[in-house]
Amino acid sequence: MSADAAVTEAEDDSRNILVLGMDRQAGLCDVMMLVNVNFTSNKATVAQIPRDTYAEYTDGSYKKLNGAYNTLGGADKVAEFLGNAMGIEIDHYVCVGLDTLGAAVDAVGGVDVKLPCDMFYRDPAQGLYIDLDAGLQHLDGALAEQFVRFRSAYVEGDLGRIDAQKLFLAAFFEKVAEELSPALAVKLASAADSVETDLSISDMLSMGVRSIGFGAEGISLVTLPGEEAVATESGAWYYVLSKRANAEIMAEYFGADGDFDGEGVFLNPDYKSFGDIYRGYSAYELTDIGEVAEKGINIQIKK
Repeated sequence: MSADAAVTEAEDDSRNILVLGMDRQAGLCDVMMLVNVNFTSNKATVAQIPRDTYAEYTDGSYKKLNGAYNTLGGADKVAEFLGNAMGIEIDHYVCVGLDTLGAAVDAVGGVDVKLPCDMFYRDPAQGLYIDLDAGLQHLDGALAEQFVRFRSAYVEGDLGRIDAQKLFLAAFFEKVAEELSPALAVKLASAADSVETDLSISDMLSMGVRSIGFGAEGISLVTLPGEEAVATESGAWYYVLSKRANAEIMAEYFGADGDFDGEGVFLNPDYKSFGDIYRGYSAYELTDIGEVAEKGINIQIKK
């Protein structure tokens, strides 16, 4: 191998991983994230995908991206769809249930999160019961599940929940970054025994051990830029991605080798409001987890 080839190989030593978090009842994705892990720079970028994102993955009327898992037939098909649409290579997929989330939190000994408000919600049909107090709380696996699923008090609904999930992710990743060791990597891999993934246990262990050098300052969070709009015919609210802004993110952080949304699957041309957002430019900001953990996020709460 030539020196130039070795450099190119090192520069490409990164992985794009699609992470899906499923609810227990309807088979919908409560959490969707693209994660780029770069073992050369010891950095990771986590891009949150709003679950209400409009996407033409089906001829049916329900086109929110959180339904793609059921319609397309699994996490591998969602990864294929998103990779093609976003012009990137998605190397691996990981689909977890809420039990796995709780097990991972328990594996690191729980996390400390400053809750932005009292959180109380009851939905017996989903078996969902949330009862958390505002302020700094130590969340074990069961309480962490309550926190990441809560949304009813946020002015911006699901976008508010995504910001709240940043608080959780910052606390979790910071804890992992501080304490990551081969032993913790084994515990986290063991927590993932019921995960739908194309990664073997040895793959996960290897990636975990290789990530030991990552510090909190090396992990960044961003929400894919866009805005909410309503499909006036059905009255359904969607999140519409901004093509130019997302093309920037995919090129800069996820190694895009094709056009972002070359086939227009993230656009419903029947609605002018969708087109204005899609063809406009939505601002975005990357924040590192240390900053989120230290300063928090201003989440608007209903009065």
